[in-house]
Amino acid sequence: MPQSQPSPAAAGAPATVPSKDALQRLLDGLQNLVREHLALARAEAKEDLLSMGRYLAYGAAGAPLLAVGYLMLMLAFGYLLAQWLAPWAAFGIVALANLGGGAALTIVSRKRLMESRLRKRSAKGEELQSNKAWLSSLTETTRPQPDGKLVEKGPVRLT
Repeated sequence: MPQSQPSPAAAGAPATVPSKDALQRLLDGLQNLVREHLALARAEAKEDLLSMGRYLAYGAAGAPLLAVGYLMLMLAFGYLLAQWLAPWAAFGIVALANLGGGAALTIVSRKRLMESRLRKRSAKGEELQSNKAWLSSLTETTRPQPDGKLVEKGPVRLT
């Protein structure tokens, strides 16, 4: 009858199986996290491109008509003011009004765009914080120390 070998734990060797399991769980979790983030990013990009393309098509369809109508309206205002003022002054006033309105719209839309970007960044930051908390919960069991001993500790903080 063959003689059984003593187990490594009985012989005083450090038990590394739990640490390997914890490391494997951590690696699996990281792989799943990266895979899911990439899938989410692809889906978000696809959705954004489709909606942007739709809006761009609708805007492009009406832009020529809008431009012609706006030009005709501004000419009418210029000729109306030319009845009381010199023609160069009347069309200058209409041009300045258009420049002021365009500048105001540009400033307001740029401000809204920046606010939208900040909201998206803060949402992504919150998601990253929740991912860090999830990753730290994976390492709650045991962690090997440099001397080879296993120490029971709480969650690891990822800073």
